[in-house]
Amino acid sequence: MQGKIIKAQKELYYVDIGNKIYMSKARGNFRKKGIKPLVGDDVIIDIQDEDKAYITEILERKNLIKRPNISNVDQMLVFVTINDPPLNLYNLDKYLAMCEYENMDVVIILSKKDLSPSEKVQNIKDIYENIGYTIVSLDNYNDFPQEKIKEILKNKTSAVSGASGVGKSTFLNNLVEKELEIGEISEKLKRGKNTTRHTEIFAIEENTFIFDTPGFDNFDFDFLEDENNLKYTFREMSNSKCKFNNCNHINEPNCQVKGKVEIGQIAKSRYNNYLMMFNELKNRRENKW
Repeated sequence: MQGKIIKAQKELYYVDIGNKIYMSKARGNFRKKGIKPLVGDDVIIDIQDEDKAYITEILERKNLIKRPNISNVDQMLVFVTINDPPLNLYNLDKYLAMCEYENMDVVIILSKKDLSPSEKVQNIKDIYENIGYTIVSLDNYNDFPQEKIKEILKNKTSAVSGASGVGKSTFLNNLVEKELEIGEISEKLKRGKNTTRHTEIFAIEENTFIFDTPGFDNFDFDFLEDENNLKYTFREMSNSKCKFNNCNHINEPNCQVKGKVEIGQIAKSRYNNYLMMFNELKNRRENKW
């Protein structure tokens, strides 16, 4: 029987097969192979009794994200705020680079818009909408665009990310303001800031899921080993026609990317963050041993 792991607590995995949830354990051979089932995995289970099963196979993963360990994410909702907490464009561009590398769709959620000066909101939109990212501005308490959000989430498995205090928990509570039912589990998201203790997937509607994850405030560049590959994770640089095919857009002559930065076609903030990430990756690689 095929299903999806929607919740994990220690060595127990809750597998949703569509009309029922089975509390499952992984077969011992996974441990021997150094493989651990993750929330988001599509799996094959061997049903033992009315509500218990064993996971016998983990199907091929679309992607895998570390800290927290989750898999098969179609879309990332990256939360930012302008003032509370202050906007960190470097971290935002890090998230976006990771999503590009893992081939995930991205929606930038500009939360707490009531506390954000309109000119700063427009500046962020000018930078990121011009390179193809969707930005949704919202006020979790007074102007929550529930139908628009549900349309964005429809038929996808999404995850939320961003710094502490940007409104992720309130956002999730708004989506499940009525009693949320997943099989026999029925409980509204009852937690405040930083109280998520385990990873779980909630069904918003048919074939539409969203991760509720702890520890997704920051991450390292684990997904990239070589700084020379960083340029492929920046949309505005990935198709550049520079003099050299392997141009890193730093010190090379006749670089099209640097030319676009100079005339304002590529945002200086994005380019400067690219340089910082490049050096961070280079230093990590050179100091690895």
